[in-house]
Amino acid sequence: MRSRTNDFRTLVRRGRPRTFDEEGVLRNARQFFLEHGYEASSYEQVGAAMGLSKPSLYNAFGDKPALFERVVATHASEARERIVASFEAGDGITDGARRLLLGAADAYSKPDGPSIGCLLVGTALPACAGLDGVRRTLADFTVGLEAALEQVVATHHAAEAKRAGRSPREVALLLVSLLYSLAVRARTGVSRRRLRAIADELAGVARLP
Repeated sequence: MRSRTNDFRTLVRRGRPRTFDEEGVLRNARQFFLEHGYEASSYEQVGAAMGLSKPSLYNAFGDKPALFERVVATHASEARERIVASFEAGDGITDGARRLLLGAADAYSKPDGPSIGCLLVGTALPACAGLDGVRRTLADFTVGLEAALEQVVATHHAAEAKRAGRSPREVALLLVSLLYSLAVRARTGVSRRRLRAIADELAGVARLP
C-alpha cells in the first residue's frame, strides 16, 4: 500500500499544471535567440522575455542549452516543410527556386528595418561547436532538406533536369547552397527590398535552358 508520504512526493515532482502555451513559448524563444544570439542571452533574460520565471522555464524545458536545442529542432522541422512546399508550388525548377528563395527572403527579414536572418544559419551554426544536439540537428536538417528536394525533382521535374544535364541530386545541392547563401546575406542586415532583389538574382543561377 502506498503511503501518504509517497503520494506527496509524487505531487511535488509533478508540480503545478503548466498555465502557459508551450508552443507559444518556443516561438517567442526562437525570436529572442534570433535577435540577441545564443551566447549573449542569459537564461534570466530569456525567461523575462517569455514572461516566465527562470524556475518555470527550467521545469518546462531544462537548462538553456536544452531549451535552445528544442527551439532549433522545432524550427528545423517547420522550415524544411515550408521550403519544400514553396519549391513544389513552382511551375518547374526555375520557378520553384524563385518561390523558395523569395519566401526565404521574407522569412529572414522584417517589413521595416534591417533583416535578422535565419535562426539555423545565423544563430545555431555559430553555437553548434559546443552543443552536440544543435550540431546534429543542423546536419540532419541539411541532409533531410537535400533529400526532400531531390525527391521532388526526381518525381516532378526529372525530364527538365535531364535536358539541362543535371541530376536531381545536383539540383537539390544547388538549391540548398543558394538558400544558405541568402541566409548569410540576410544576417548582414540588408533591407527586405534588397534581400528580395538578391533572392531574385540567385534564382537566376538555378535557371535551366
